[in-house]
Amino acid sequence: MKTFWLVLVSLIWGSTFFIIKDTVGTVNEYFIVFVRGILAFIVMFIYQLFHNNKKLLDRKGIIYGSILGVLLAVAYASQTIGLKYTSTGHSAFITSSAVIAVPFILFAFYKVKLFKIDVISVAIVFAGLFLLTYDFESDINIGNLITVITAISCAFHIVLAGQFVKKADVNTIVTYQFLVTALVSFAAWLLTGETTLEISMKAGLSLLYLGIFGTLFCYFISVWVQKYVSSLKVAIVFSLEPVFAAVIGFFILHEVLSVKELMGAVLILLGVVVHSILKNRIDKALKAKL
Repeated sequence: MKTFWLVLVSLIWGSTFFIIKDTVGTVNEYFIVFVRGILAFIVMFIYQLFHNNKKLLDRKGIIYGSILGVLLAVAYASQTIGLKYTSTGHSAFITSSAVIAVPFILFAFYKVKLFKIDVISVAIVFAGLFLLTYDFESDINIGNLITVITAISCAFHIVLAGQFVKKADVNTIVTYQFLVTALVSFAAWLLTGETTLEISMKAGLSLLYLGIFGTLFCYFISVWVQKYVSSLKVAIVFSLEPVFAAVIGFFILHEVLSVKELMGAVLILLGVVVHSILKNRIDKALKAKL
């Protein structure tokens, strides 16, 4: 049953690429991010208000959540903007490469030891990114470059979240993360000057889906499941996210990957999965020696 929830989260996250690409054509990209953040915040705030309202005033939780909120806003905004110019498959596979950048950020800022598998996996992913995003006959797609910002932001978010949850209440951090994401994106939306809204029923339902399911639901399921399922299994199943995105993009948007792009996508997926499997074994071996 736990595997089912993991696959469901991967499917929902994979579907958000199509939903965002379809919605950003008629709704401002920063407003989309604002709605995702504010809907998730409202639900989290109400839950925390009745569950443990004193934690809402935790200073560390507010500070850490604010930092993560800025990173999440950057990740969501760059991903949404990137989808205006690139395919859902490209966006999803590039975003998934964030997992590989994590060990290097940990090494640079926290002196965590690097292993050969880290370097090898990065080499595989970069090779995949090159094949997936570089067109030998024309310039590099700007949407792919913008989405690289998404991957970097996600990588820093993963690292800092792992550090912050050890020092403050998780629910408080998450609550203020969503609030700051909403505030930052709202400010960006005002700065664009595109404040006139004409949201169709279809776009409105898409925004609700992104906020409740694509943001809040998936986040909580992923945290809950990791209490019962190994990180290895979680990482492998979550690697299905870009695959779902590419499949949905193919059937609904009729996006087709060329042989070169398909090879790149496979290499990225291979790099992420191989890294997850072997790094998990290394971590277990190190714990066994302690």
